[in-house]
Amino acid sequence: MASLNAAECYRLYDRGAIAPGLRADIVLLDDLTQFNVRHVFINGVEAARDGEYLLPVTRHSIESVSASFFVKDFSIEKLRLKLRTGRVFVIGVSPGSVVTNKLIETVKRDEHGNFVFDPESDIAKIAVVERHKNTGNVALGLIKGYGVKRGAIAISIAHDAHNIIAVGTNDADMAFAIEELIKQGGGIVLALDGKTLECMPMPIGGIMSDKSGEWVAKQIEKLHETARVKLGISADVEPVMSLCFMSLMVIPEIKLTDMGLFDVIKFDFIDINAD
Repeated sequence: MASLNAAECYRLYDRGAIAPGLRADIVLLDDLTQFNVRHVFINGVEAARDGEYLLPVTRHSIESVSASFFVKDFSIEKLRLKLRTGRVFVIGVSPGSVVTNKLIETVKRDEHGNFVFDPESDIAKIAVVERHKNTGNVALGLIKGYGVKRGAIAISIAHDAHNIIAVGTNDADMAFAIEELIKQGGGIVLALDGKTLECMPMPIGGIMSDKSGEWVAKQIEKLHETARVKLGISADVEPVMSLCFMSLMVIPEIKLTDMGLFDVIKFDFIDINAD
């Protein structure tokens, strides 16, 4: 169903099934429960066996598609979130889903009205930094259910605009993670106490690695482990992919873009203050 229907839909009549005269694009599995791939054939040629790619690899220059970051006047001061009251709109994370909830929560503020992280409330700061046009836009919001307890994470994979998204418990680590992300040409950075815990550079447009698929797979496992053990991110949440969709303003219920907090149901920007 998955292969034949898709092939027929796109009029690729030379593939989509195993039959005489069709391309021999075949995946052989251990079983139909775990779906462990044993062999992959592309047009009759074995391309992979037991997780190892077998065909020759030709590397090409990435110069023409290297990441460019045009972030104007970014500083830690832009991460200060001053609130009129302690009652605010918060992005609620749904485990295993890119759909978010529009929550109203009460948060702590300092003597100047700035948001203060409280580990008991599981509400952290989220920032979106524009990285393409030197606008200098930095929008701030609050996120609940992500589970971060300390430090910060910053990524440059953020559908559809692929701006920088950072979540953290303090401005210093968030600023450090964002600045390190820019230096490495995009990707992922985990930071704690002003140091990089783990990272994955993505120099191709800031959204793709130039390393092998095997390296990326191992590195993402290390990132996930570090995110959960060192930063305390919830085991119910995929640390990277959850953030990738936090600025996608077509998925309910509220998201954060570099222009501000966006209510998808109203299809308009809203103030973070609920009162």
